[in-house]
Amino acid sequence: MNTGGSSVAATSTTHPDDGSMRIRALSHSDLADVARIQRECYGHGFIESVDSFAAKLAANAEFSFLATRQNVAVGYAVAFPWAFGEIPALNGLEYSIPPNADSLYIHDIAVVPTARGTGTARLLLDTVLSTARSKGYRRAFLVAVQGAAAYWRRHGFEPVPHDEKLARYLAAYGEGAVCMTSVDETG
Repeated sequence: MNTGGSSVAATSTTHPDDGSMRIRALSHSDLADVARIQRECYGHGFIESVDSFAAKLAANAEFSFLATRQNVAVGYAVAFPWAFGEIPALNGLEYSIPPNADSLYIHDIAVVPTARGTGTARLLLDTVLSTARSKGYRRAFLVAVQGAAAYWRRHGFEPVPHDEKLARYLAAYGEGAVCMTSVDETG
C-alpha cells in the first residue's frame, strides 16, 4: 500500500455496483490522475497545474487522498493546515504551512461525473475530516465554487461572514465563490 507519508491506512468500502471503493493517501505519482479528474470536473478558470498540486503535497500531504474504483482513480481530496480566514492562492506554486495554522483548509474534493452519486465524495470528505480530528483540528474551511455552496451546506458547512479581506481572497476564485466552515463540536 502506498501511504504517501500519511499515517492513515487505506479504507475500503462496498460499492453497490462494482464491489469496492478504495481511499488511499494521495502521492506525487497520482498527479496525472488528479489533472485528469480536475479537467472532467471544473471549468477552465479553476484548472490548476500539476506543479501547483505538487507544491501543495510538498507542503503537507497528510490530509490528501485518492479514491479508486476497480483500480481506476475516480476522485481526490486535497487539504492542508492553514490559518482560518486566509485563503491560499489558487494555482500557486509555493505553499508553506503557516505557523498560526489553526484549521484544516479543504482545497479541493473532486469526483468524476461517472462516479457521482456513489458516496465517493462523502467518503473522501469523511476521511479528510476524521484525519483532521485525529490531528487536533476541530475547524475545517473551504471555498465553494461553481455553485457548490448548497452541496457543502448539506454536509455541515456554513458560509463565513465576509469582510473586505476575505472578499479580496475570494475574488481570485471567481464570481459566486463562498468561504464556508464547519466546526466539530464533539472534541
